[in-house]
This record gives sequence, C-alpha cells and structure tokens, in this order.
Amino acid sequence: MLFISYFAIYVLSNASTTYEPSTSPAKHIAMGAIALVSLLAYPISAFRSLLLFLPVTIIYVLGSLANYALVAAVFSLALPAVARTLNIIVARRRLAVIALLFAISLLPALIALTKLDLESLWSSQYGRGRLLMGYWHPKEAAASFALPLVLWLVVMRKSVNVALALLLPALLWIIGSRNVALAVFLAIGLWRAPRTTRAILAGVAIAALVLLAAINNYFDLVDELSSARLSVWFDALSDPSGLAEDGLAVGSRLAIDSYYVEVLASSGGAGLAIFGIWAMGFYAALGLSRPRFDLARPFFWAILFFAAFDSGIVSTGNMMHVMLWAFAASPLILRTRRWRVFLMSPIQTWARKPATRALPTQWESS
Repeated sequence: MLFISYFAIYVLSNASTTYEPSTSPAKHIAMGAIALVSLLAYPISAFRSLLLFLPVTIIYVLGSLANYALVAAVFSLALPAVARTLNIIVARRRLAVIALLFAISLLPALIALTKLDLESLWSSQYGRGRLLMGYWHPKEAAASFALPLVLWLVVMRKSVNVALALLLPALLWIIGSRNVALAVFLAIGLWRAPRTTRAILAGVAIAALVLLAAINNYFDLVDELSSARLSVWFDALSDPSGLAEDGLAVGSRLAIDSYYVEVLASSGGAGLAIFGIWAMGFYAALGLSRPRFDLARPFFWAILFFAAFDSGIVSTGNMMHVMLWAFAASPLILRTRRWRVFLMSPIQTWARKPATRALPTQWESS
C-alpha cells in the first residue's frame, strides 16, 4: 500500500492543466517513508543497496550537489522495499493491483475533464501534438503509464505476442516522450526478443550514420530531433553554472537532460571515470547472479540509455528511475549470496553450485 500511495502522490503532483510543475516535496517525502520502512523491515538489503549506489552519491558530492547526494542515498535505501513490492505483484500475478495503478495514472485526465479543460488532454504546448492526459509534462505522463504497462507485460510474459510487446511502448511515444518510449522498448525488447531488438538498433544506428554523412548541417538536424539537447549540452559544458536551478531540497541542481553531461559538467572527468567503473562493476555483478534472472540486464541497459537523455540516474522523484532500478538491481540487493559470489576468486566461482532462489518469482524465465 505504501508504494501505491507513493505512485498516487507522484501522479497527482504531476497533474496540471497550466503546464506548471509542482514545487511540493510530497513525492520525495513519500519515498523517504518507504526508505524508513525498508531500513526497518530489510536492514541488510537496505545497507547493501546504499553501498551499491555509493559511487553515485560520491559523484554528486564531488559536484557540490549535496541535495542530490541526499536524494540518491534515500533512493538507494528505499529500493529494496520497492523491488520486493514489484516482485510480489509479478510473482503473484496481481493484475488487480496493476489495474489500480493504471486507474491512478488516469487521474490527471479525470481532473482535466472535471475542469472542462480538454486542451490539456491533447496539447501542442511542447511544439507538437502530444497526448498529455492532464499532466504538466510528457515525460511525467509517459512514465506514469509506463509502470502499469511494464508490470502487465512482465506478468503476462509469453501470453503476449512478441510483436505486440515490442509495439506497445509506441503508445508512450504518442503521449509524447520518446525517451520513455525507447527505454521501455529497449527493456522489453532485450528481454523478449534480444536478437530482433539488437538488429533493429543496429539498423537504426547505420541509417543514422548514413543520414548524417549525406547532409551538411547535421548538427542542426540532430539538435532539432533531440529537442535542442545538443545546444543545451554544449552550453552546459562551456558554462555549467549558467544552468544551475534551485532544487527541491537545499542547494542547486543541473537541468541538462543528460546525466552523463551533468556528471562531466559538475564533477569533471573524475566523476565520469567513477561512473564508468561503477557501471562496469555493476554489470559484471549482474553476470555473476543467477543467469535465469533474465530481466536485470535488459533493464540495466534501459536505465543507462534513459539517463543519456534525462537528468539524474537515481531520483526519488522520477518514476522511470524507480521502476527500472527495481528490476535491474533486484538480484544484487535482495539476495545475500550474490555479493559473496562476486567477491570470490574465479576458480571458487566456477566451482560453486548454483544457489537456490530466495524468492519464487516470475521475473525469472521458466
């Protein structure tokens, strides 16, 4: 119930017919409450998660972003409780809970209808027609609908045709967030149809390179397709202080729409090196977890992609971070034996028999 309450607060805090973001700290406070429950109910997992995301916290400290360091710490402490909640929803096929989450995601649209403000349902506020559904921003709308969509796809598993599973994320694109849609497509695609997804990505990459080689003003084209992100990134690297904004907590933040550019602008090459080493270590640790846990690595790639075009990578106020990390980090924070395996020598690792599952879950392949 606590996570459902957080989701409801998150959705309502992003409901706006005037396209103005909420300044209320309610969703952060709700995640703080989940962190407290996580500490009390799963102290070992909570501290393991805190250590797992410690490099991200250190990067924010190096960049003098103390408020984001605090947010990262709270996020990591809350993650075990969130991961276990989603685990239960999936393992026990709680379709009624997923339906409730979907109904909650429709609340901003209901509010807009009660105000007879139909323009906030389908809006051109952000340059092109988007199905905002009463949300103030397309990313928040898409992220809210992404949670029940992903949970439903994971619960239904092979009951949903692969082609349909790959096409459903396009609905999030219609809402208006390409980044959310592509991240969900990447997660589901690498899980359900890895070869097809990799072929599609390779084809898109080759086509993009050919297109860029064939035109002269490729910078302007990419800048336009990325919603002026290239211009923002170059401005941020030339003058990071010019893009600092007041944060919800004490301090400031960098609103650059790319976590990696944020790290480079605020913490320099040292911060980027720390992140690179941490990400490679994280992926290696996932490789040493049970191979049957087939969702972790696809969702890890999805969060790395999502962070390339979005601010931050662990935030108590970003539903995509909450959802993607709950899947990606689950085998490392919920199972005590994984770190023992990770710290063992290669000979001991290969000699060890596979450990039994701590929890029966349909996140793993049958």
